[in-house]
Amino acid sequence: MVLLTVYKRISAFFPRSLVKATSKLLLQGGFDELDARTFLGFALFVSASGALTAFFLAPVFFEEKLIHLAAALFAFAFSLALFYLFLSMRVDSRSRKIEEILPVALQMISANIRAGMTLENAVWSSARPEFGPFKDEIQRMSAKSFGGAPLTETFKEMSKRVNSQIVERSIRLINEGIILGGEMAHLLDQVAFDIRSTQLLQKEIAVATTTYAIFIIFAAVVASPLLFSVSTYYAVLNERLVEKQAGSGPDMNQTLPSQAGPFGSLAGGGGGKKEGGIKSGDIKLFSMVAIAVSSFFAALILGLIREGKVMRGLKYAPVFMLIALGLYFFFSIGLESAFSSFVR
Repeated sequence: MVLLTVYKRISAFFPRSLVKATSKLLLQGGFDELDARTFLGFALFVSASGALTAFFLAPVFFEEKLIHLAAALFAFAFSLALFYLFLSMRVDSRSRKIEEILPVALQMISANIRAGMTLENAVWSSARPEFGPFKDEIQRMSAKSFGGAPLTETFKEMSKRVNSQIVERSIRLINEGIILGGEMAHLLDQVAFDIRSTQLLQKEIAVATTTYAIFIIFAAVVASPLLFSVSTYYAVLNERLVEKQAGSGPDMNQTLPSQAGPFGSLAGGGGGKKEGGIKSGDIKLFSMVAIAVSSFFAALILGLIREGKVMRGLKYAPVFMLIALGLYFFFSIGLESAFSSFVR
C-alpha cells in the first residue's frame, strides 16, 4: 500500500491528458482494476532507476562525461518506451483475439435467438470459455443489462473497451437494429458475414503484398548489414594503411594524402594521427545503430503492409534486429578472414 501511494505521488509529474490516455489503454488492455497513476508512477520509478544505473555504469566503458549523460537519458527514454510498447501490444493482441472470435459469437447469438431466447439471454448464453477475452466482455455486458442498464448502452461500453474498428462498426449496426426493431437474427448473421469477408480480404491483401514484404526484409536484414560491413572494413583497412605509412618515416607521410583514399582524413590521414578525427570504431558504432534502426522501422512497415496496423509489426522488430546485427558481424568477420592474407 505504501508503494502504491508513492507511485501515485510520483505520477503527479505527468499531465492529465497523458493520465487519461493511459487509463484508456489500460481499459482496452484488460487491466480494469489498475489505476493509471499507479501504472505511470511505477513506470517512472523503474525508468529513473534504469537511468541512474546506466549513468553509474557508463564510466566503466566510456570516459567522456557527455556519453554518461547520454546513456542515462537513453536508458530513461528506452524504459518508458518499453512500458508503452507493452501496453500497446497488449491492447492490440486483445483486440485481435476479439475480432477473430466475433463472427462465431454473433452467429451463436443469432442461433440462440432463433431458438426462442430473448436478445439478453442469447448474449449471455454465448459466453463460452474458448472465447477468451470476449467471454469476459460478454459476461460484464450481460451483468449490467440484467441489472437494468439498456442493452444498447452495454454494447456501446464494450466497444470502448476494445480498440477495434470492426467491433465498433458491428456494435453500431447492432444498436441501430435494436433501436429500429429489426430482425436481430438476420442482422447478426449479415454482420458476421461482413466481418468474415473483411478478414478474408485482409488475408488476400497480405498474400498480394508478399513481394513487397520480401523486398523490405531482404533490404533491411541482409543487404544493409552487408553494405555496412563493407564500409566498416574499408574504414578499418584505410586506418591500418594510414598508421603503417605514418610509421614508415617522413618521406611516406608526404605522399600520404594522395594514397589514403577518401577515408584518409577520417582515419587520421594527412601526415599523422589526429585525435579529433572519425575512427573506424565510430563508423562501426554508427553502422550498428543504423542497422538496428532500419530493421526496427522495416518491421513496423511490414506490419502496416501485411496487417494494416503499425503496432502489429513490433513482434517482428526484435527478430529483425538480432538477425541483421548477427549478419553484420558475420560479414565483418568474413571480410576480415578473406582479405587478411592480402593486407597486413
